[in-house]
Amino acid sequence: MKTKPGRSGAIASADLVCRKISLPATVAQAMIRALQTGQWTGELPGERKLCELLQVSRVTLRPALRQLEREGWLRTVPGQRRAVVAEIKTVPASAPSGKIILISPLPLHEIEPFVLLGIDNLRELLARRHMLLETETRPECYGHSPAGALERLCREFRPDVWLLWRSTRAMQEWFQGQKHRHVVLGSVFQRDSSPSVDIDHVATAHHAATTFGRMGHRRIAVIVADSTLAGDLRSVEGFCAGADEYRPGPLRAETVRHDGTAAGVVRSVDRVLGLVPRPTGIFSAGGRQTIAIMTRLLQLGIRIPQEMSVISRDDDYALDFVTPAPGRYYRPPIKFARGVFRQIERQLTSSSQEPRAFSIFPDFLPKETLARPAGGS
Repeated sequence: MKTKPGRSGAIASADLVCRKISLPATVAQAMIRALQTGQWTGELPGERKLCELLQVSRVTLRPALRQLEREGWLRTVPGQRRAVVAEIKTVPASAPSGKIILISPLPLHEIEPFVLLGIDNLRELLARRHMLLETETRPECYGHSPAGALERLCREFRPDVWLLWRSTRAMQEWFQGQKHRHVVLGSVFQRDSSPSVDIDHVATAHHAATTFGRMGHRRIAVIVADSTLAGDLRSVEGFCAGADEYRPGPLRAETVRHDGTAAGVVRSVDRVLGLVPRPTGIFSAGGRQTIAIMTRLLQLGIRIPQEMSVISRDDDYALDFVTPAPGRYYRPPIKFARGVFRQIERQLTSSSQEPRAFSIFPDFLPKETLARPAGGS
């Protein structure tokens, strides 16, 4: 039976009712708008680059290119790239582009499958509105001083809305200052500063602490990456608050950080096991790192959950293949996609630009890694 740390706001199905359109037709429309705004002149990039920019396969791209050729926008020259031949009447920069761009520090093949599924769901919702989602991999925008890189990016592209994934404080502050339409995919550092969509990390971690307490655990370790992500900071905040507020008595929470590598996670587990008295539970603030945590515990002969209970903050498809199956919080990808879709529509249609946060309360799946501690405490 699933339990929830809170209630999620329902999104009316009517919000998503719209006329369907084929993905190649949507791609063709987006390319026409790019041509109209002068993004491509002379000749198009090669097919591989176009597939990367538009985040579609060649099976989808080629019908769109044939449509543009039939309509007189392009001409195929044997042995050369497709030439732009239509007379371009550049539209004002303020005109809607029908394009949404997601900024990522990671290439697609390094993004968690769970996140990719949410992106695919969002792409489908946007296609029904004749809009196209593109992904720009720009690690240079994630440094301590990203202003220059972000300015170059915004000169190169003019989407209707920017989506900021895994964004740093500096990135969020830059987009706020420049007043570009944007949605933060994750937690904002300064509350009510940007529209955002994310798991309510504070409520989720608070629920995890309470769950440990109800099972009789009194000392729990939080293993988290030493990152600059607001969601990680909120998770520690929420767990510690839940531990302090637990009744009949407060729980003792220890935060152990690592450098984000598999070896770093292993070292963090070793530090947890060296604490005196040793914790009887671990709250893992990450899906993939949960695998490394459990692997290290089993490698050292620590039985799960008899000697160490584990709860993962995040879900990951790989966790379905781990034995015992980790207790974790599940966020339906379609729920996340609908939340982002709703925020995008609000950015484009609402006269009020007051930032709003769309919080998702995930389902808790107890699974097999949670038990009362040996000795009852």
